[in-house]
Amino acid sequence: MKISVDRGFCTTLWIPHVLMFLLVLPPGVHGQQATPPQTKPMAPLPMVQNLKVLALAGNDGLNDLERRTVASLVVQVLDQNDRPLEGADVVFRFPPKGPGATFADQKTSQTMRTNSQGQAAATNWTANSEVGTFQVHATATYGNQMGEKTISMTNVTRIVEDVKNHRKHKSWWSTRKFKIAVIAGGAAAIAGIILAKQVEEAAAAHPRLRHRRQLPSTPGPPIVGGPQ
Repeated sequence: MKISVDRGFCTTLWIPHVLMFLLVLPPGVHGQQATPPQTKPMAPLPMVQNLKVLALAGNDGLNDLERRTVASLVVQVLDQNDRPLEGADVVFRFPPKGPGATFADQKTSQTMRTNSQGQAAATNWTANSEVGTFQVHATATYGNQMGEKTISMTNVTRIVEDVKNHRKHKSWWSTRKFKIAVIAGGAAAIAGIILAKQVEEAAAAHPRLRHRRQLPSTPGPPIVGGPQ
């Protein structure tokens, strides 16, 4: 005996089961894709302070407020082997208040990059209107290496040429040799006065010595024979 099965009847039997299964699943499972495992980012290397920052220009520099001129501000960055470092970032920082200076847009910091000689210069900056000494902080970084330098500058109302020359060349009367010569000369003069005083006191105490002291210093003719 041959049994025929209605295909439509079979379909109506399994469709409700599939719908019941989909309703039981939690939301968000349909079409969910597996996410790849996340890798943790590498921790940055610790900073090592082994760069040398030298002040080539600007240390003890004078900024003329009246003429609106400033001293040059240049540093050189060297590596741990004292070789010029190219491509290092140098940040120049002025104090936020008091005597100091500003860059463009009234900013107090500027970042420059060193050239093949390891040199970087601060540009487009002007001194503020306050007179006094201030510190410029220069920080160099290259990868995880860094170095720092503090540069002292002074804002003055007007630079006097005598003061300017005095900073470059010391006056001859301020040298150590001149001071030693003055002290030695004064000591010799005092010793001469004391010696002359002692001679006068000795002559006053002994008349014979005083008589000899008053004899002429030019020799006379020799005297022959005894006294008459």
